[in-house]
Amino acid sequence: MQVVKWLMWTGLALLVACGDSAGGGTVDEDRGAILPDARTLTCTTLQVERGSIGSGQSQQALHTQTLSGTQDRWAEYVEFAANSAVTCTYALPSDVSSGALLAAEVGVNYRGPAKSQMRWVFEAWDTTTNTWVIVGDNVFAQSWKWTAASLPLSNPARFFSNGTLKLRYHTASSADASQLDLLVVRVQAPSTDAGSPTDAGTPTDAGSPTDAGTPTDAGTQVPWESVSSFTYQLTNYKDGKLDEIAASKFDLAIVELSRDGSTGYFTAAEISALKTRGKQVLAYFEIGAIEEYRPEWSQVPADMKLGPVDGWPQEQYVKYWDERWWPIVQGRIDQALAAGFTGCYLDMVVTYEEIAANAAGTNRADLAKKMVALIARVSQYAKARNPAFKVVPQNAPELIDNTGYLPAIDGLGMEDMYWSDDVACSADWCAENRANAARVRAAGKLVLSTDYAIQPANVADAYTRSRAAGFVPYVSVRDLNQMTVNAGWDPR
Repeated sequence: MQVVKWLMWTGLALLVACGDSAGGGTVDEDRGAILPDARTLTCTTLQVERGSIGSGQSQQALHTQTLSGTQDRWAEYVEFAANSAVTCTYALPSDVSSGALLAAEVGVNYRGPAKSQMRWVFEAWDTTTNTWVIVGDNVFAQSWKWTAASLPLSNPARFFSNGTLKLRYHTASSADASQLDLLVVRVQAPSTDAGSPTDAGTPTDAGSPTDAGTPTDAGTQVPWESVSSFTYQLTNYKDGKLDEIAASKFDLAIVELSRDGSTGYFTAAEISALKTRGKQVLAYFEIGAIEEYRPEWSQVPADMKLGPVDGWPQEQYVKYWDERWWPIVQGRIDQALAAGFTGCYLDMVVTYEEIAANAAGTNRADLAKKMVALIARVSQYAKARNPAFKVVPQNAPELIDNTGYLPAIDGLGMEDMYWSDDVACSADWCAENRANAARVRAAGKLVLSTDYAIQPANVADAYTRSRAAGFVPYVSVRDLNQMTVNAGWDPR
C-alpha cells in the first residue's frame, strides 16, 4: 500500500543550457539528453581562485540537491560573490576507466540572476588541449529561483587525467552573487563497470548458501552502493512468476513477499533466479498496518487495530509498539530470509504520524521513537541471521532526527517526491521530504525515489530532479501492478 498525499504545484520548466563563446574558452556545442543509469561524482576539493564564497560554506553543500523555489537555507548551498571564480575536482570510481565512458554531464541547481542580468559560466578542463571548455551558463535559469539543469560533456575522456576531472564556475561581472546547491558530474559507463561476480560478495552476503545458492548463482550482481536503477511491482505478476522482472535490466527489484498477497510465497529458487540475473531483490511488507487479505489478519487482536487507513478501507493501522505485533513482523522477516531476498522494504512507517498522537497514551514524538525502535529491531533480528541483509523503510525521512535510525537502515524508499499521479509536488511537506531524504543520502545511504506519472514531461522531470539530488529514480503507476520501463530513462 502506498500512502497518497495530494498536492498542487506550478510546474518549473527544466531547460538544458547551451554555451556560447562569450567569456573565453572553447564552446562545447554537443547538447544531449539527461543521462540514464549514471553514476554521480561529487566535488572533493573546492578552490577559490578569485573572489569569495559564503562564510562557513563548503563543497559538501554541492553534493545533493535539496532546495527548490526560493528556499534559502544557508548550510545547504554555496554562495559565490560577484566577480568570483572557483574550481571543483572530481574523481572517477576505481572500477571505472575514463576511456570506457559512454557519456558524461554536469548536474547543477542554480539560484541567482538570469543570464540577461548577469552571466555565470560552467567550464571543464580539456586535458588534451590544456584549455577550459565552456559546458554551459545560466541561460536555463529563472531569476532568483532554484533551477536544475544537466549540461552534457561531449567526448568525456578528454576531461579526465589520472581519473580526475576539474570544473570551473565563474563570472567576470560585478553585478551580483549567485548560489549553487548542486554541482556534480554524472558518468555513464558500460554495465561491466558496475562490478564483477567478486564484487557481489560471498554467498553469506546474499543469504545463507542454501537460500542464495553459490557465488556463481549471484552472476554479476551490482553492489548495493552502485545500484542505479530499480523496478517496483507488487501485483499482477505475469503468470504469477517473476520471469519478466528477471529478464529486465534493472539493478534492483522490489516485489511482494508473496505472489498473491497471501500464502503464495515466492520460493528460494525464484528469488535466486533474479539474483542470478544480477539483481538485488527486496521483499515488500508492512510494519505499521495490516490488510484483511493477509494470512496473519486473524492473528491480530481487535484491540490492536486502530481503524482503517485513509483510502484503504480493507486495511487497518496497528499498535506497532505492542509486543503482540512483533511475531507478525518476525514471521515476515523469517520468510524473506528463507527465500534468499537481499533485504526487506518496509511500508507503513508513516503510521506513526497518521494515527492519533495519543494512541499510545503519549505523544507524536514518542510514537516516532517507537517506530524507530521497531525498525531497529527488524534490523538487529535480520542481520543476526544474515549480516548482509538490507533494511529499507519507505517514507517518513524525518525519522533521521531520531537516535538509532541511520545505523538501523541500509537505504530509504520514498514516494511522491516530485509527482503524484501527474500532479506536481510543491507543498511544504514535499520540500521537507526531499531535504530529509537528501540528508539520508548524504549519510551514505541508498535512496530509492518512486514517483507516479505517465505524462512524458512529468516522467522526465522526476528522473532529472531525482538523479540531480543523488537519488535512484523510478516512475510508474500508483497501483504498482506492472513493470514500467520508461524509454530513455530506464535500462533496456
